[in-house]
Amino acid sequence: MPYQPAEDSYLTLEALEDVEGGDVCIDVGTGTCILAKSLAGRCRHVVAVDLDPEACKTCKGVDVVCGDAASALRAGDVVVSNLPYLPPEEPVDPAIHDTGVVPKLLRWISYARPHKVVLTFSSLGRADLVMEALRPMCTVVRLARLHLFFESIYTVVAVCNS
Repeated sequence: MPYQPAEDSYLTLEALEDVEGGDVCIDVGTGTCILAKSLAGRCRHVVAVDLDPEACKTCKGVDVVCGDAASALRAGDVVVSNLPYLPPEEPVDPAIHDTGVVPKLLRWISYARPHKVVLTFSSLGRADLVMEALRPMCTVVRLARLHLFFESIYTVVAVCNS
């Protein structure tokens, strides 16, 4: 079942208001497709990617790749992801548990070099990994933080070197 929009989704949407689009914009881990639909008004072509077949079925109005983003995509101008952030547990829910997508996406950013990256992640997950990996490749131009009960949610907008 796709991850339903929550505070982290809306924090990401807010950051997208300041992001100019491009030719190809990619929403990795699209879930309900809320971020991809927001990109549709700014980008010539939007691709939504998710591992969950249910998410792929419900995402209308943009091209959908049902599978592993790091394997399926070659390049894009803007990449957006509200990253799954909880450490894997049994049973694993890929909508909220990081099953390896975070390091894969960061590696993809390092070789695909999108112009802009918008990532949302939690202090409960691998926030330090995300920031350490992103800083050598990109310049952070916006960092928003939302504190909730037992965690902080961060949204980073970064411009990456070509």
